[in-house]
Amino acid sequence: MELINTKIPQLDEALGGGILEDSIVLITYDTYSQGWTLAFEILRKRIEEGDFGVIINSVLPLSMLNMELRRIGFDIFKEGEKGNLGIIDVFASFYGINYQQPYVYYENMDRETYLPKFMSLYRKMLSERIKDRRPIGIQVTADGFAFLIGEERELRNLQKNLAAKENALLHEKRKRPINITLLNRDRVSQRYLSWLSLYSQYQIDFSSQEGRLEEKMFIRKSPLPNFKPTTRIFKLENGKINII
Repeated sequence: MELINTKIPQLDEALGGGILEDSIVLITYDTYSQGWTLAFEILRKRIEEGDFGVIINSVLPLSMLNMELRRIGFDIFKEGEKGNLGIIDVFASFYGINYQQPYVYYENMDRETYLPKFMSLYRKMLSERIKDRRPIGIQVTADGFAFLIGEERELRNLQKNLAAKENALLHEKRKRPINITLLNRDRVSQRYLSWLSLYSQYQIDFSSQEGRLEEKMFIRKSPLPNFKPTTRIFKLENGKINII
């Protein structure tokens, strides 16, 4: 399996060299943390290398999500117009928001029909937009899916999705993805977190500190042989990410 460089030297070093293709990176954080922005910095760097971004949104209308991201210099609408990004909008699918942008994929769905319709939308995006590029997917967020669908149902859907990924790995000849899952720990049960941790090959945990700009960044898990768990300092200041 190919080892993918995030182009963030401090992160690649901490992970033991980079991110293996077809792996899942779990990024967890607390309510006041900005650690979730790391996922979009990875996406920005990989788009520069020719990869394709896939945002799976379950928490906010896109105008509000883009408002959050523009403060770190990432504009989902501009990247979509440039052909670098597609969005599977589960939030819009549940609440009947109709977007005109062709890179935004949605369909009327509910708890019962979510998974097959989601898989259909992804296959459509794969043929229309991703094609032979490597997908870099960000789930925004796992706690959002737990709220919409329920933790137990979402865990079962995740297992089914993992089985579909394994079949694709065995039978399809295309660039394998990197999958990044964002999770606010304050919004879910410990049991849900435990299952997501099991399914993830990488895990990075952020903890904000009262009255301080810096956060503790604990690189907890990586499958690479020379990896050692380590703690770094993470700071987001003036729209720029700094890892020490």
